[in-house]
Amino acid sequence: MSHQLISIIVPTYKEAQNISVLAERIEKSMRQSDLCYEIIVVDDNSNDGIVEIVEDLKNKYDITLKVREHEKGLSSAVIAGFGIARGDVFVVMDADLSHEPERIPKLVDRVISDDSEFVIGSRFVEGGAAPHFDMYRRLNAWVAKMLARPLTKVNDPMSGFFCFPRRILNNNSQLNPLGFKIGLEILVKCAPKRVSEVPIEFQKRLHGESKLSLKEQMKYLFHLKRLYEYKFRTLFEFIKFSMIGSLGMCIDLSFTYVAKDIWLFPFYVARAVGFVFALTSNFLLNRRFTFTNAKEGRFAKQYVSFFLTCILGFFVNWLVSVYLYYHLPFFYSHYLIASFLGILGGLTVNFAGSKFIVFK
Repeated sequence: MSHQLISIIVPTYKEAQNISVLAERIEKSMRQSDLCYEIIVVDDNSNDGIVEIVEDLKNKYDITLKVREHEKGLSSAVIAGFGIARGDVFVVMDADLSHEPERIPKLVDRVISDDSEFVIGSRFVEGGAAPHFDMYRRLNAWVAKMLARPLTKVNDPMSGFFCFPRRILNNNSQLNPLGFKIGLEILVKCAPKRVSEVPIEFQKRLHGESKLSLKEQMKYLFHLKRLYEYKFRTLFEFIKFSMIGSLGMCIDLSFTYVAKDIWLFPFYVARAVGFVFALTSNFLLNRRFTFTNAKEGRFAKQYVSFFLTCILGFFVNWLVSVYLYYHLPFFYSHYLIASFLGILGGLTVNFAGSKFIVFK
């Protein structure tokens, strides 16, 4: 018998009809495997009789109910469950019996034996199945898996049935998932070192209706965007910085034209006007959208630092393009390529200076 307490966290909404059967099957499965456990039910104020049902179940099982009146969402419910769980090992599963309680010991064993830090009950490994899925559900699951592939290589990143030790949640303040995909959030943000998958047969829900909807699928896409930005943060910042830089070029040219042809300034003054307006717009947009912690710094100091960084970036731009043009014969006849590489060099210097100095 393992003396580690297993906290089984079950988020619910309109699942009162399933709780008694779920608790009974969990008890039987855990008793047969000689495992200590508690059940944490987090309900989003269903008002479907679940409070009374759980009160009765407390006479037979170690079960706790938390009713949330002001929050909703499966993933945030799971996080709330983490906050009140007493166990050393967490299991997350659905209440509708689509996840077989009889498979819990298999998942738990890999964590207790320290074989894995995160174990997924998977439909898409050898031995796993989802026999009631129609063609639409299969296609939907495949597309969702492919969209998440750059984030994790597991076969079933969408699974809501998983197990892990409490200790990997040291950075759980960063967890902020949308929709159903709390498991994917933990995989990306907590970065467990050893991940494995246990085959399960995903069952048709016992009672109630599926919570999967177009709204939840849109939440999943937005959630993916946030996870991509988290995992590939510097790349996404560079892309935003480049896009804002492109807009700045248009602003530069526009104000140069206005200053020369409408305000009748000399060209060298018009170029300075264009540069200042472009630099200012780039500064404001990058401060607002690219570097999320930028507002913590002093505005004036950041602006001056950004100006100096851009001057350095321009110098690198000019130096690279001129050096290539005069020292490598290829670029003498392909001077636009030399100019582009200069721009790229200057852009890289501007980005690095902005990220690590201006908006650090």
